[in-house]
Amino acid sequence: MKYKAKFYEPKGMKTKDHCFVGIVWPIVGSKGNTYEVELHHKGFSCSCPGFSFRGQCKHTVAVAERFLVDSVPEYCI
Repeated sequence: MKYKAKFYEPKGMKTKDHCFVGIVWPIVGSKGNTYEVELHHKGFSCSCPGFSFRGQCKHTVAVAERFLVDSVPEYCI
């Protein structure tokens, strides 16, 4: 059985055609495991087990919050 890919798109952020699409951020989890958060045209994805079940995790939320809090360079808009 094949599962449909899940993506987390935070409110207030458009990920389609964003200049950081394809960038992967290595995130260290609470138990020392390293997970990969990637920005896609449809939103963020994470390699952690929780994301595959819920389509959202604390790793994707943490990376997305940086985009909403920090100013995005003008060339990215």
